Amino acid sequence: CFILVAILTLMCSRRILRLIQNVNPQNANRYTHLRLANVFTDHEDRLLTEVLEFMGFNVNKRSLYEIFLDQGCDQNDKRRRLREPWVT
Repeated sequence: CFILVAILTLMCSRRILRLIQNVNPQNANRYTHLRLANVFTDHEDRLLTEVLEFMGFNVNKRSLYEIFLDQGCDQNDKRRRLREPWVT
């Protein structure tokens, strides 16, 4: 989903910038690519939530817990860890 949001952001960012500049033509030169990129970065979690909900994935505490539980476990269970002798 993060990759999808990144691709969508790249594809749509220029169009959104043009749309915003057309809505506010007297201040169009003040809407720069870098500023819009910072706004996207600040609000990427909202965009990700919208994409997930559009794809039919309801984001709640239970689903987040399941994601962390499934993906947080190391697949290499037989790997010898460097700190293993000192940490229990």
